[in-house]
Formats: sequence, structure tokens, C-alpha cells
Amino acid sequence: MENATVAEYTIDQSIDEADVSATFVPERAPDLVADLLALTHLLNQRDTTPYWTKCAEVLLTHTGVDAVSLWLFPSHELIPEISVRVGNFSDSRLLRVERWEEALQNSPAPEVHTDGSERVLEFQPVETGKIDMGIGRRNGDLPILHIRMHTEGLLHGGVSLALSNAWAMRQDEFQSLIHFVQLVTDNGLRHRQLNITRRRLDQVSLIAQVSQSLNGTLDLDTVLQETTEMTAYVLQAQAATLFLADERQNQLLFYVPTGKAGGVLRETRIPISQGIAGWVATQRQPIIVNDAAKDQRFSGRVDAETGFQTKNILCVPLLSQGRLVGVLEVLNKESKNGFTQEDQAWLETMASQAAVALENAHLFQDLRKEQERMIQAEEEVRRQLNRDLHDGPAQLLNLIIMNVGVARQLLDRKRFETVRSELDLLENLGRHANREIRTLLFELRPVILESQGLVAALRSYIRQLTESIASQAQVSGQPARPGNLLLQADDLPFPLTPQADKNIFSVLQEAINNIRKYADADNVWIRVGLDDENLLFAAEDDGVGFDFNAVHSTYESRGSFGLLNMFERTEMLGGVLNIESPSPNTGRGTLIQGRVPVSGIQGNS
Repeated sequence: MENATVAEYTIDQSIDEADVSATFVPERAPDLVADLLALTHLLNQRDTTPYWTKCAEVLLTHTGVDAVSLWLFPSHELIPEISVRVGNFSDSRLLRVERWEEALQNSPAPEVHTDGSERVLEFQPVETGKIDMGIGRRNGDLPILHIRMHTEGLLHGGVSLALSNAWAMRQDEFQSLIHFVQLVTDNGLRHRQLNITRRRLDQVSLIAQVSQSLNGTLDLDTVLQETTEMTAYVLQAQAATLFLADERQNQLLFYVPTGKAGGVLRETRIPISQGIAGWVATQRQPIIVNDAAKDQRFSGRVDAETGFQTKNILCVPLLSQGRLVGVLEVLNKESKNGFTQEDQAWLETMASQAAVALENAHLFQDLRKEQERMIQAEEEVRRQLNRDLHDGPAQLLNLIIMNVGVARQLLDRKRFETVRSELDLLENLGRHANREIRTLLFELRPVILESQGLVAALRSYIRQLTESIASQAQVSGQPARPGNLLLQADDLPFPLTPQADKNIFSVLQEAINNIRKYADADNVWIRVGLDDENLLFAAEDDGVGFDFNAVHSTYESRGSFGLLNMFERTEMLGGVLNIESPSPNTGRGTLIQGRVPVSGIQGNS
């Protein structure tokens, strides 16, 4: 492919002789001074378009070229695109200029390629001050001098000078022509660079403000709301949406959308692979889509539900230490040119701040929920202890007091044989009350667990519980439920960590209590053993069983945390807990089985 490039031109000597006397005429010097002063005045205006128009006119007037095209990239919506053409452009030359400008924008490197309409000439690339130069020529048409304009490494755009016959033979004055272009445009380029720098400083300041605002609160809802509102405001967009990632369910959760769609979409879930946001979540890469309707990844579902018309999208992932926290999406840039790479860079910086703030807010929220749950759990323990004391030892003590009164009356009547039977009953009640209290004390803090470990503590607990159940049945005259508590556990070949002893014992204790309360079982089997790499523990009964899914779905509203504690204690040890009802072994009842890696729970001998 032939190409036009930015470099110094070695003139093609085949160009016809021409009159060159019309260039840089000294008599025009006073007019040039006036024009340069006029440029200085125009530069102070808010709208810089008249300034650049005047620049093109000055170049045309004082160089003697046929035509001038001056084009500057849109750096930001506040620093818009400038396109000025003055002089006489033939159709072919205008087409060549347009192709060069398009190539310049798409490939702003020192060498710019077009589609082959410009014939390559022999030259060595050079840079002159802040302006690079190159010449393109097509067949027998007159050459066009293409000049790239940049400051501090930032390319702003270019100037194309359609050379006249007078200029065609003046190779020795091309350098002077370039310096003249630099003289005319330099202040404008510096002014433009200053505005870009100010804009970047404003963005840095905004990022600092956003960071301060986001990190100034640990309330999750506030963080989410401020993130979306600030994003939409700074990027001058119609709407912004923050999605929270639920990787367990492979979903994205709309959270705090701003704009027209906000009320409809709040806390709506979509598959993590759906739409532009889904693509960003799965690829973990930012994306700009300035024509959403033509992008195959775009899903029109939300627009259909809300009536909101998505035109363009800027979307970035929220990542914290490599983990996907969510996705931040901004919709419908108010600027006609849509979102820019500068917008993306700013939003990526914003996203990194938001991700950290979200993580902090999540951790704080989880901590607060855990504190609330601990308080509720303590209250539940107190209520349970109150019920156990009221229904157990307290009732027995009341019976003892009543029977002491009966015995005293019998003594007063000298009915000694009957008194003996009353004393026997009082002795049984006292022993049963003692067992109940000892069992409660054991459940609250099994000292043997700390001194002898899990299996010994389970043996002691099962023995005390069996005696307590039998004693209660004797007193009440009702059958013992459950009838059999069976422990199937051999001594472990190594001690467990104190945390493992405590957590596994608590899981089995909670399982046994639930069986006693709800299962109406005849038999309960408690098992502890080892396989190659795991410690296995289980509680199984042959009672009525229950619908685990139904109970689990409404568990938080029940105000009970027994099952939750069982799962959490197992997970704390790096294990898993499974609950099956009915049990696959008996066809009825429930099987609660845990598996914990030995490597994480083996203590010191």
C-alpha cells in the first residue's frame, strides 16, 4: 500500500517550471502584524473557532498557497473538534485531505498511512519544533503539504496546505513555510494544551473528591448511590448504573440506577453473561460502545421494560485484588461524539476507588450483621436457657417443695410409712434435678472437651444426656424420647485443635438438641471417624424428618440461628456440611453429615 507520511520532502524535479514570485511578499508585513495581533485578541474568547478560522485565513493570505485545511481533534466535550477550510480545493484535493485527516486520527503515529491515493516520495523523517511535515502527491496533481501539530507529545491535529504552482518549485522554502505555520498556530496550540491540562487537573481533583466522599462513609447504600450519581454528573451522562456481582449465582444485580430507569430496575437480577455489562463482567475489561443498537452484545431487554433508549455506553469492571466486585455502566453521553478514551480512563480510576469503597462497606455491613446476629444468638441462648431451667430444674424444685410440704403433713399425722415413700420420691426428684443442672452446665461449657478432646467429651455428653432422658421419663411416666442415643466413635490417633474440638462438638450438640425437640425419634446415631484426608462427623435419626429447602428459605425470618451456626462452624474449619431428609440410610428421619480436611484441624501432641 502506498502512503503519505510526516517527513521532509525531496522535490520531484519533473514538476513543471512555475512563477514563484508570489510567496512571502515583504510588502504584506504590516498586514501580518495586524493579523497576528487580531489572533491574540481572538484567543481570549471563550469560543476558539474564530481564532482557528483566522489562523487558516492568515496562512492562506500570507503564504500564497491555493487552499488551507486546519483540523483539530476533539479532546473533550469542552474542547471540541475544529475544522476550517479556506481557499480553492478541487474535488480530488479535498478528497485527499479528508483521507489524510481520517488516517491521522486513526493512526496518530509519526508515519500515517492512507488508502494508497498518495504517492510516496523519497525523504528522511524529521521533526521541526512542534510540527511534523510530510508531502503527498497523486499522479500529475499538485502536491499537498501535510503538517502534524502537537505539543508536549500530544497530537492535536493537522494542517494541509494545497500547494500552488508557485510553491511547487520552491523546495528550499518549505522549511520557512513550516516555521510560518508554527508561528501562526503556536499560541493557539499552547492555549489548547493548557485547557486540556486544566481539564485533566479538574478530573484529578474530582477523583480526589470522589475518593474522599466514598471513603467518608461505610454505609453500603450511600456508597452505591454516591458512586452512580457522581459518575453520571462528571461524565455528563443521562444515567449510570452500578451492578453488584453475585458470582455464586452467576448474576449481576442492578443496584441504585440513576435516571429514568432507576425505579424500575432497582435490585433486578440479570445473568452475568447478558448484555454489555455481562461482557465486561466476564471479560473483566472496559468497553466503549458509541452505537449500542449496532452492537451484538447489547441487550434491549432493559430498554423494552423501562422505555429508556440507550444510545451509547461506557462500562468498566469493579475489581478489588483481582476479584470482581461489580460493574459500573454510564449511559448516553450528552456530547454528540459519545464517550471518549479520556472518559474511559477517568471512569477506570473512579472504578478502582469505588471498588475499594464497596469492599470496605461490604466488610463493615457484614461485621454489623455479624454483631447483630451474635446479639440475637446470645438472646436466643438466654431464652433457651430460661426455657430449659423453667421446664426442667425449676419444675423439679417446685415439685420438691410441694412434696416436702406433703411429707411434713404426713409427719404431723404420724403416717410414717407414707412419709418414707414421699422421701423416696423427693430423692428421685432431687437426683433428676441435679442431672438436669449438670447437663445444662455441660452444654454451656464442657470442661472435658478442653482437657480430653472431642470423642471423650461426646462420650460424657451422651452418657449424661441418656441418664437425664431416662430420669425425666421416670418422673413423668412417659416413654423416653429418643429411646437410644448411640455413639459410634473410636479414639482419634491425634489431637484436634481447640477450635476444631469446640466447633465440631457444637455442631453435633445442636443437631442432637434439634432431634430431641422436633424429630420424635426412637434412635439417634452420633458418628465420628476418619477417611484418608478428612474427619467425618454425623448425627442421624429415624424420626419424622423435615423439608430442609422450605425451612432454609425462611430461616432468617424465624429468629433462630441453630442451622446457620452449624454451617458456619463447619465452614470456619474449611469443611462442608450436608443435610438430607429423609436419611438415605433409613428412608426416614434426617442425616446431618460434615467433612473437614484433617490438614487444617490437627493439633499438637
